[in-house]
Amino acid sequence: MIHNIIGFHGSSTDSAKEILKSNYELSIGDNHWVGNGVYFFIEGISSKPDEQSKKWAKTQSWDKKTKKLKYKYYCIIKSEISVNEENLLDLTKEDGVEILSYLFRKYEDKINKLGKKVEYYEGLLINLARGEGLLDIQVVKGNFYIKFAEERIIRINLRTANCTICTVFEPRINITNSIIVSTGEIKDEVY
Repeated sequence: MIHNIIGFHGSSTDSAKEILKSNYELSIGDNHWVGNGVYFFIEGISSKPDEQSKKWAKTQSWDKKTKKLKYKYYCIIKSEISVNEENLLDLTKEDGVEILSYLFRKYEDKINKLGKKVEYYEGLLINLARGEGLLDIQVVKGNFYIKFAEERIIRINLRTANCTICTVFEPRINITNSIIVSTGEIKDEVY
């Protein structure tokens, strides 16, 4: 069975133009929510993933060190994602959570020996499973709590998931179409 997912990715307008020209670059690192890949907001907990990607693009524009915007214009890209069921790890379902628990038990000793310090283990576990060829995971989907600008400003720190995201590990294989759906200016706001 093939799963078709509509994902929204927020970035600067310059980055969006590059994405449309040469495809997405992967976010790499064990501290990412669900491992290496290109991240999208998708329908799930929220019925407005496009709005969430806009909030994310605005939030990411703020540079904490310089206290200035890194970019003044955001862009939202809508991408069509297609993945075979056997290549999808769905952490919004019981089976997916069981697989993640299995990965933790399998890699617990290895993680301790590596001495990797991570706050959350999902990304590390998925990266290990991919790297060792244990699972051919191309797309991962999960519910997470993400701090947008408002939550950062007033220092809200919750555990209750507020969005559903997915990551695509092989964009050239799993992303079939991408278009810009909205753009806008970011006002000089403190984040």
